[in-house]
Amino acid sequence: MANKRIDQLPINSNMLKGTDSIPIWDVVNNKTERVELDTLASFIASATTSPIINEINNNLILEGTTTATTSQAIYGVNIITAATNSDLATRLPNPTTGRQTVFINNSSMSILVFPSVVGGEINGVVDGVASIPNDGNAYTFYCTQNPLPGAWSWSPPSVGQIQVPTIEVTHVNGVNTSAYGVGVSGAQLINPPGVNWFDNVNVTGSVTLAFTPSQDYWATSNLTPERTLTVMKVYSNFLDTDAAIPSQVPQVQRYVAYGNGSGMNNYTASGIGLYGGQTVQAGPSNSPSQIGDVGTLYKIQQQNLLQISPVETDSIGVGPFTNYYYTFIIFIPSTAISKTYKFDIFLEHT
Repeated sequence: MANKRIDQLPINSNMLKGTDSIPIWDVVNNKTERVELDTLASFIASATTSPIINEINNNLILEGTTTATTSQAIYGVNIITAATNSDLATRLPNPTTGRQTVFINNSSMSILVFPSVVGGEINGVVDGVASIPNDGNAYTFYCTQNPLPGAWSWSPPSVGQIQVPTIEVTHVNGVNTSAYGVGVSGAQLINPPGVNWFDNVNVTGSVTLAFTPSQDYWATSNLTPERTLTVMKVYSNFLDTDAAIPSQVPQVQRYVAYGNGSGMNNYTASGIGLYGGQTVQAGPSNSPSQIGDVGTLYKIQQQNLLQISPVETDSIGVGPFTNYYYTFIIFIPSTAISKTYKFDIFLEHT
């Protein structure tokens, strides 16, 4: 039978044994060999149930800040060495169930990881996004569904959270309202004079700090070592019907002050507008409306999409020279109906 093709050989109608053999071509040694069925079955089982990570991308180049990023990770280990405010995003590899990819972020800021394509899931959220902190740890994503758009699961790092006391702002229709403060009772400025925000709330000094108007208008934390702000959440009792024009809704701006060794520096940090946010779909309905009622507006914002220079504006806790302090200005447009508006602000950090 040496001169017969395989399809011309007789069919084996007997029960196969694990010691039965089939021919294979050894591409390394350039020769034909045989392999027993038991050996082949073990190899196939190992290859399909235990994917091996054997590729390393030592410098994954990030691009953009949204799902439109052209950067894409590999199956293997992806090491990030550089990220900027304008280039901090990448996408997962095209989905193959059972495979995995790893991210290690050694850059100066947290980065964003999106699904392979629009419609993909991360931890059950369609078009979800994962924020990878710049802590040098390895974070593994497992593909749980393919083909495209695919689904992925991963274990995010544990986060801490600071809740700011509820801020209440009384507003009269026809006049813009700007409220300064951090929710401390009796410590709130409404439409104060001054061209700049720091004309009204600021911190000065080197060793002994001076707070304007007082320390009650600023908040801080004694977390040490310092943490990095990752997510800012704002919940309100503002209803869609409170706005005469859909885009004219409250804006929340966070401001930061911290020592740099020679004094204090004030910075405009990250803002968050409820326009473009979300509406609570289910819940209680009170009159007047309360925070979290059905129909009220809220927004959850990844802070690294809003990060400004210097990066210390997203620091929380005890810095090398002083604590990091923050305050808020809430702007309510004149077209909003007369009402006492309420805001709960949450700061998530590493």
